[in-house]
Amino acid sequence: MLNFFLQGRRRSHSLLLWLLIITIQPMQPTTFADEKPQSASEQALAEQCPKPDPEKNAPNWPRSKTYEGEPFAPGEEARFSLKYGALKVLVGYGFLRVGKPVKQSITVGVDKDGKPEIAGRWHRVFTAEAYTGDWYKMIFAAHDKIQSFSRPWDEGASKFYISQDEEKPFVRRYHREKWLDFDQVNCQVDERENVYHKKKEKQGQFFLQPGATDAMSAFFRLRSLKFELGKVERFLVYTSEKNWWLEARPIVEESLKTPIGEFKAMKTEVHSYLGQELQQKGKLYVWIAHEHPNRPILKIEGEVTFGKIYLELDQFKPGRP
Repeated sequence: MLNFFLQGRRRSHSLLLWLLIITIQPMQPTTFADEKPQSASEQALAEQCPKPDPEKNAPNWPRSKTYEGEPFAPGEEARFSLKYGALKVLVGYGFLRVGKPVKQSITVGVDKDGKPEIAGRWHRVFTAEAYTGDWYKMIFAAHDKIQSFSRPWDEGASKFYISQDEEKPFVRRYHREKWLDFDQVNCQVDERENVYHKKKEKQGQFFLQPGATDAMSAFFRLRSLKFELGKVERFLVYTSEKNWWLEARPIVEESLKTPIGEFKAMKTEVHSYLGQELQQKGKLYVWIAHEHPNRPILKIEGEVTFGKIYLELDQFKPGRP
């Protein structure tokens, strides 16, 4: 997926990665099916894909239930300032938005001939946009976008899209788009990627652990958790062609001052695992206003290959059910 914190072929300076993917993205190289086959463990998991159960896999929820009971609602917009380094240099801004429910066609079962049954289901819609400020464009310019569609009944991923458009002085422009289609019934993800500046297109099909969410939706799922000190929360996230465990461990409750006010916040340490193996290389902390009705994420601090990054909520408009 994004390669900013990855020990791979390119270390992108994607602002959206700062805003979102560092929350769950381990430092692993991105690979495609034609470059590296599935591991034995992944093949074993693929053989364990459960039989389709339409009532469980795709209940036909009404539109009104799409965001019911969640701390976010359509129309919400949050802006984060993006900074890095010991001097906390302001690089730009990132926006997270919650959209109105959208009906997407997904696989809901398998017919007697083994063919997929397709039907429309209401989905949550999350979008993100990030860009560098004018003051920073002489060093690095970027305008990145993400959109994801999440199933409301289990928060599993259905569709994911990312666009990166970035450039540095005297360096060839980097322009990439990637589409992911999730089939939760048949435990697979179809990926397509266009790398325009290299005139390359890649495609691959990968195993999906049923119920796994995507990197964008994971950001919102963190806000849905009922954090208690000493209680570890974990859920599955699909990214970088693998299924990762995201583990959130609340460590202290404290008062946090932000540009939009002072809040009681739960400071949470976040880790990512592949199976039982810890994959994360540095510390990552997320502060959530756990007693606020919208439970917004207030701040993120993390260690990456070139130093520390900081994200701070500086504007917030709640949505309306």
